[in-house]
Amino acid sequence: MYDLGLNFRIDLKKSKTPVAHVYRGNKYRISILSDSLIRLEYSETGSFNDYPTFFASNRNFANPKTSVEEDTNILIIKGEKFILEYQKEKHFAGNKYAPDQNLKVTIKDTDKTWYFGHVEAKNFGGTSYSLDESVGKAELEKGLFSIDGFASFDDSRTPILDQNGNIITPNYKNVDTYLFVYNNDFGYGLRDYFNLTGLPPLIPRYALGVWWAKNEPYTESDIQILVNKFKKSDIPLSVLLLGEYARTQNRYSDISFSFNKSIFPNPPALANYLHSNNIFLGTNIKTDGILSIEEEHHADFIKIYNVDTDKNIPLNVYNSKLMDGFLKGIITPYLNGGVDFLWIDDNNIEHRLRNFAMDYYLYNNMNGNVQKRNLVFSRNFGVAPHKYSVLYSGKTLISWKILKLLPFYNASAANIGVSWWSHDIGGFDSGTEDAELYMRYVQLGVYSPILRLASEGGKYYKREPWRWNAETYNIVKEYLNLRHRLIPYLYSEAKKYSSNGVPLLQPLYYKYPETYDEPLYKTEYYFGSELFISPIVNPKDSIMNRVVHRLFLPNGTWYEFKTGKKFIGGRRYVTFYKDEDYPVFAKTGAIIPMAKLNPDNINDVSSPKTLEIHIFPGRSNTYKLYEDDGFSSKYKQGESLTTEINYYYKTNDFSVSLEPISGITSVVPAKRNYIIRFRNTKFTDGVQVFANEVNVPYRRYTDETDFVIEFDEIPVESKVFVYCKGQDIEIDAARVINEDLESIINDLAIPTELKEQIDKIIFDPKATIKEKRIMIRRLRRDGLPKIFINMFMQLFEYMAEL
Repeated sequence: MYDLGLNFRIDLKKSKTPVAHVYRGNKYRISILSDSLIRLEYSETGSFNDYPTFFASNRNFANPKTSVEEDTNILIIKGEKFILEYQKEKHFAGNKYAPDQNLKVTIKDTDKTWYFGHVEAKNFGGTSYSLDESVGKAELEKGLFSIDGFASFDDSRTPILDQNGNIITPNYKNVDTYLFVYNNDFGYGLRDYFNLTGLPPLIPRYALGVWWAKNEPYTESDIQILVNKFKKSDIPLSVLLLGEYARTQNRYSDISFSFNKSIFPNPPALANYLHSNNIFLGTNIKTDGILSIEEEHHADFIKIYNVDTDKNIPLNVYNSKLMDGFLKGIITPYLNGGVDFLWIDDNNIEHRLRNFAMDYYLYNNMNGNVQKRNLVFSRNFGVAPHKYSVLYSGKTLISWKILKLLPFYNASAANIGVSWWSHDIGGFDSGTEDAELYMRYVQLGVYSPILRLASEGGKYYKREPWRWNAETYNIVKEYLNLRHRLIPYLYSEAKKYSSNGVPLLQPLYYKYPETYDEPLYKTEYYFGSELFISPIVNPKDSIMNRVVHRLFLPNGTWYEFKTGKKFIGGRRYVTFYKDEDYPVFAKTGAIIPMAKLNPDNINDVSSPKTLEIHIFPGRSNTYKLYEDDGFSSKYKQGESLTTEINYYYKTNDFSVSLEPISGITSVVPAKRNYIIRFRNTKFTDGVQVFANEVNVPYRRYTDETDFVIEFDEIPVESKVFVYCKGQDIEIDAARVINEDLESIINDLAIPTELKEQIDKIIFDPKATIKEKRIMIRRLRRDGLPKIFINMFMQLFEYMAEL
C-alpha cells in the first residue's frame, strides 16, 4: 500500500485487543475492552478486523476483570458492570419473535438488559449534521448518554486504516458493534469512548477569541478598513474567516484552491498584515476536485502525482497517491502562503464518510508541523466527530427559535464527546435584524465554545457592533471584551478536554435527568469547571423592560458572576434581567483566571502580562491554569506551563497561593502583574504578599463588593502567597427580590408620585398578594395606565411563585 509519510503512520499494537480479553468461536468474536466496554463481532466467514477504523483507534487500553462460564452451547461473561450471555455461533440478532434469544447483556444488580437490535429509546441523543434547515428543532443522532445506562455503536460500515494510513473499504457483511455499559456513571462511558476513538485535539488559543465571518466580497482595502474599525471601536478580533468570494472566480469557482488575484493580488502580504494585528486567517475551500486551470500549484501537484494530464481530476479520497499529491502539491503551499486554517464546506450529508476522510487528510497533513498547530473547520462528518475539527453548523436563520435551540444543542453534543461547535452568532440570513436578539446572541456566544460573528453579505445584515445604536453597541462591546478576557480560563478548560476528555459544556441533565424535557431549564449547562449558565432565549417584557427569566440552580451555593449576588442552589428562581445583564453563576470558591486587555494590542490572545484572578468565597478550592505558546505543537514536547492556584478559605481569614508546578516558564511573560479580585469580600487591613517568601509591595482597595489586591513585576517562576485576615469577611450579598422590583418601578415612565404609592403597596409586609392586587387596580383612578396595572398583576403572579 502507498506510504503517506510519518504523519499518517499508525501503531497497530493499539488497535488489537489482547488475547486474554478475547472470546472467539468459528463465527463470533467478543472482546472485553474495559470494565464497561464490549466489542461484539459476528462473521459467517470467521474473518475479523484488527485494523483501526475511523471510529475505533485504540482497542488496547485497559485490563478488565472478568469471569467466564461456558459449555459447548452457552458463553457467559461476567464483568464489573455487566453479565453477557450468548448462544454460541448463532447470529446476535436472534429472530423477530425472540430478538434477545441469542445474545443479551444485563447491567449488574439491575433489571436493565440490552440485546442486539435494542431500540435504545431512552438515549438522549448527541448532535446532528447541521442546522441549515432548522426552524428551531434538531433531530439529534445517537449519543452515549442514556438513562438506561448503555449505548451501542455500529462500526461495520466505517472505513479501515492500514499502518500507513491508507483508507480501506470494510467488509459490510460483518457485525461489528461496540456496547458501552456504564449504568449510572456516565463518566465511565465517556472515558472509554475517548480511549476507543481518541481524544480531541487542543485547538489553537486564537480560536477561543472573536471570529468574523460575514459573507462579503472583501478586497484587501475592505479588510484593512474592517480591522481598523474593530481597533477604533476597542473590540478585539482574533480570526478573519473568508468565504467563497476569496477564491478564484470562474465557472468552477466552488472547487478552487487559489485566491482571487483580482481582489487579493498578494495573499501572503494580506496574511502578514493580519498577523501583524494578531488576527489569524481562515479560508473557505471546496474539495470536489482539482482543476487544470488552477492559477497556482497545479504543476507541483502533477509532478508529485506523476500523472501528465490537463484534465480536471475528481478528489477520490480512497486514492492515497492522489491525496498525497493533493496535500503536498496544493494544500501545503496554500497554507504556507499565510493561511492559518481551512474551512471545508462540502455540504452533502450523503457523503459524510468522504467528509471524514477529507478532515483526516487535512488534519494529519499538518500534524507533524511543530511550528503551526492545525485546525480544520468543517461540517459534522458523523463518526467520532470530536476527532479533528471545529464543527460548522451551516447557515442558520436569524430567529429567537434558533437562539433557544443553540444552548441545548451545544450541551447535548457532549453526549457524543463534542465541544467545539461553531454557529452563526446573530444568525446568518432571513429573519429580522433586531437589537435585542443580536445582544442575546452575542451574550450566548461569549459563553459558547466558539464565538463567530457571521451573516450573509449586504449592508442590512448588521453584525458590526458599531452599526447599532449606542446602547446596543456598548453592551456588545462589553461582552466581546469579556470573551477575550476569559481566554485564560477557556484555554485551561480546553486543555482538560484534550487531555482528559472533559467536555467544555455539560448539560444540567447529567446531574438532573428530569430537566431534559423541562422547557424552562433544558437550555442550562455547566461552562467549564467553575461556571454555570442559564441562557436568556426569550425576548423581554416591553412594558417592564426586563426579561422575566426562570432558572434552576444545582445544589450548593452560587454567585451571580457580574453582580456577586448569592443564590442558594437546589432551588428554582424567577429573575428579571436588563439588556446588559446575563445569568452566569460561579460556584462557591470558584477561581476564574482572566486576562487584562492590553489597550495597545487588544487582539493579543497570548498568555497575558497582567493576570486577573476572580475568586468567590465560601470554600477552599484549587484551579490549574494551563498555558503554552497557543499556536504551535511544541506543547507536545513539554513546552507548556501549569500554575496551581490555591484558595484557602476560612470565615475570618483567607489566602491564595500561585505556584508553577510543571513545565517551563519561557512560554509566558518573564514577569507578571497580578490582580487578585476577591468577590463579595470586605476590605481588610491584615494583608501580606510574598514572592518566594520575600515581602512584595501591593495596592489594595474595594471595588463595589470586591476586595482587590494588585502587585506588579513578579517573576513567573516565583511561588506567590497572599494572606488576608479580617472579621466576617464575606459580604452578605444574597439575592433579594425587592431589589429587582425597586429597579423595575424606578425605570417605569410614570409620575414619581405614583411610584411612591406603588412602592408602599408592593412592599407592605402586612398585605397579602390578593390585597396588593386590589390596591394596585385602584391606582387607575390616580392616573396609572391600564398597561402598567396589567404588568403589576403579572408581577404578583411571579411573586407568588417565590
